Parts: sequence; C-alpha cells; structure tokens
Amino acid sequence: MAQVDSDGRLLLVSDCYCYLVGRPADQIVGTLLQDLVYPEDLPVTVDGFIRVFESGESRVVDHRFARPDGTRVWVGNTVSAVRDAGGRPQYVVVLARNITHQKETERALARSRADLRMIIDSAAEGVYCIDRSGLVTLCNTAFLRMLGYAHEEEVIGRDIHMLSHHTHPDGSPFPLLDCPVFRTAQSGVHAHLLDDLYFRRDGTPLPVESWARPIVRESEIEGAVCTFVDTTERKQAEARQQLLIHEMAHRVKNTIAMVQAIVGQSLRTTPVAQPLAKAINQRLVALGGAHSILINARSDSASIVEIVENAIAVHRSDPSRIHASGPKIDLGGKAALGITLALHELCTNASKYGALSNESGSIAIDWSITGGAADARFRMRWKESGGPPVSPPSQSGFGSRLIAHSVGLDLKGETKLSFEPDGVAWELRAPLHSVTGKLGGAS
Repeated sequence: MAQVDSDGRLLLVSDCYCYLVGRPADQIVGTLLQDLVYPEDLPVTVDGFIRVFESGESRVVDHRFARPDGTRVWVGNTVSAVRDAGGRPQYVVVLARNITHQKETERALARSRADLRMIIDSAAEGVYCIDRSGLVTLCNTAFLRMLGYAHEEEVIGRDIHMLSHHTHPDGSPFPLLDCPVFRTAQSGVHAHLLDDLYFRRDGTPLPVESWARPIVRESEIEGAVCTFVDTTERKQAEARQQLLIHEMAHRVKNTIAMVQAIVGQSLRTTPVAQPLAKAINQRLVALGGAHSILINARSDSASIVEIVENAIAVHRSDPSRIHASGPKIDLGGKAALGITLALHELCTNASKYGALSNESGSIAIDWSITGGAADARFRMRWKESGGPPVSPPSQSGFGSRLIAHSVGLDLKGETKLSFEPDGVAWELRAPLHSVTGKLGGAS
C-alpha cells in the first residue's frame, strides 16, 4: 500500500510495497513514483494516475518496478483518489500486488498462440474450426486463399455449411444434418471424405479431400477442427489416366483381334489345323477378358473372384457344376493373367476329357492364405470329380506345360498336376506377395 500526491511523490509506503520496489522505506518516501517505474511503462502509468486525479474514479494500472539489483517485478495497482472536504483530490491510495507470475503466464500464452497461428498459417492444407452450431471460430491462410477470401473477418462467425459446403459433388443439395463435419461437431465421430466439395466465394466449386475431428475439453464436445486439401490436380490426373487406360484397352483389344485374324488366315487353308486355331483364339479371348478386368479395376491388380469367374464363364453353362470359393484377394497383373490361362486350359481339358465332358461331373476351385504376415503363402486347388476315368496325356503340349510348370515358375512358386482315379487335380502354391504383386495381399 502507498500514498501518492498529485505530483507523483510517494508520501507513505507499507513494508510489502517496499519489498515490491526492492528498497527500504527511507529510500522511497519523498521519491517520485516516476523514478521507480520501468521506463517503458512510464507513459501508461502517468496517464493512469492523471486520469484518477481528474475523474476521481478508481483505475487499475499495471507497470514494472526496476529494482536496484537489476530484476523487474510486475505490479498491478488499484489506484483510488482521496478528496478533501471541498471535493478536491488530495492524494491517491495505491493497493499494489505482485502479478509477475500472471504476466509471465500471459506472455507464454501469447507466444503459444502466436506459434500456433504461425503453424496453422504455414500449413498447405485449409484449416478451420467450428463450434457446435457450425459457426467458424478460426481459419488459416490456406483456407482463405483456396476459398477466395481476403480476411479472416469475412468468415469468422459465419455458418460454414451455408457458406461453402451446401452442395454435393453431383449438384444435389447437401442437408446440414447429413453433413459429416457438422455431425463431428455434434457427436464427436471423426469424418473423412475422400470426394468432398467446397464452394469458393465466387461460387465456383473446389474438389477437396477433407477430415473432421472433434474439439473436446473437459469431456465436453465444443465443436470440430477441419482440414482439407485441394484435389483439382488429382482429379485432372485421374481423368488423364483414365483416358490413357481406355486408349490402352482399345489398343490391346485391337491387337488381340489382329492376332486372332492372323491365326485364322494363316491356318484357314489347313483343315487339320482348325482345332489349333480355335484353341489359340479361345486363349486370346481369355487373355482379353483378364486384361479388361485389370483395366476396369483402375490399378495394377484385380479381384481374384472376377478373374476366376472370367476364366470359367464360357464353360459354365450349368452353374452348379463348377464351385469356386476363397477369401477376397487382389491379384497382381502377372498372377491374374497366369491364373486366367491356367484355369482356361483346365476348363478346356475338362470339357473334352474330364468332369465337364459328361452330365454328372463337377469341379471344385478353392484358394486360401496360410502363414503369418512375413511368410504368407497362397494356395489354389482345382479338383474334378464324377467325370470319366482320366490318364496322363501321351504328349505334352502348350496347355499342359502351362498348367504343370509355367504359372508356378512365373509366380516364384510351384504347381502340381495329377491324374487321379476320380478326376484331374491341380494345385498352385506361391508366396502371397508374388501373387498380389505387393507385401500383404488379402483385402
């Protein structure tokens, strides 16, 4: 506690006040307050004291004392005027308290906020926060740039859904209650939209991939923080890729058709070679079907179910006679083509000599994955039953060599072809990564 006259001279000080100033009372009383206050804080201090004397209203004035030992202490002063009988201010009473820790905390908080602002403004992704009602409480520079706004004030406090997220990519209205971002702010459930759409200030659409995560404080959901990236270039690249893929597919089909024509013309005048021409054309058709599946998959892999169904389709006049089962696996390009040709040859032989050559035979095709993540292996089996007795062929042609050896070698595995009393059996074993074309292949 201290008393200060209208000139700023200290008239009376308490022991605690002396401690704050860092001087004994005999060095403070009679001294001008201006001589004790840290120079940078002097204008605010003098202005505050003058206003108390002029208005008579109490004020809070913060400043630092420059102690003789070089340290500085922040002091919060509650300054009140004391008047004489005529109502004129005689002096002011100052109640001072040490607020150094508070100021350091405020300074640290301000630095943290500045650092956070610098971080989010440095991010390439658009970042914004909303409260539980969907109103924007914060946004970064990338958000403003991507959506065409100049200042944060144009967005803060506005409904983000109505502002920029009101329509689906197909042009249909996007109801607020269906919006995953709004649901995140309400329920706390995370959201990830791979094909999302925002609208710029000028109304033009911006394709984005977006994420939303809840803001939770003291177990209460207060809103959501949302990020998004511009996918315009990705969409354009995908469109170019699809154009090239379709062009490639067209050329592959033309090439296969040309090869079929060449085979047909070359063997047309040789009647004994007609069965060979038919077999070659059937193999080419099977290969074309596998290529189509790979191309339509928009990647270098295709579902094993589609590959198997494509390979056996032409021989599956009665669905009950060929059973296929196994886990969902994506085959790499080499495995897809190899397994297609192997199953085609097996089906062809079964139609001529095996289980599909009579009315009662059947075929079971199954596949499985064994082992752990590091040594996973793929196994596919073909088993005929109910057909006429079979025996190994006297000569080994292209189809037999393909079934018995080539597919297994191509996939760094092995194949086994056996002519058992109740029907042909074939088995393929290979490392899973060779079959899928990558480490880990089960989906």
